[in-house]
Amino acid sequence: MTNTATVMSHEILMGSTEVFSPYVPSALTPELALGHLGELSGDVRAAVLLDANGELAAGDPEKRGTADELRELVLELLATADAADEKAVAEIEVTGPTGAVFVVRGRRFTLAVVTDRFALSSLIRYDLRRVLADLDRGPG
Repeated sequence: MTNTATVMSHEILMGSTEVFSPYVPSALTPELALGHLGELSGDVRAAVLLDANGELAAGDPEKRGTADELRELVLELLATADAADEKAVAEIEVTGPTGAVFVVRGRRFTLAVVTDRFALSSLIRYDLRRVLADLDRGPG
């Protein structure tokens, strides 16, 4: 008895073919990152992308004031977490009665989101790490 692929995706996964998704830009830019994150997770209410200097690399252009406020809160949260540890904290999760905040530091960027209270933290953190990894493969 031989194994035969039943669907094309199984054939791709079992072979050496590189998986390509038309939904993921091959060179994700900061401008596209938040839109891509929104496609991955419907639980995100607000998001900001900070560069290595803590400056706003991307935020919702219609909510610029909110993006600036969220940036300030994220920097304060990171400074507090870093002060409690000997090295820079890579991930932060804070859950409250009406929502949660997730922050993940990548090599070049920091991505922070505010979600609904019942968002699955493991999936949100995975999505944040995935977007940061895609950004790392991008230009610059």
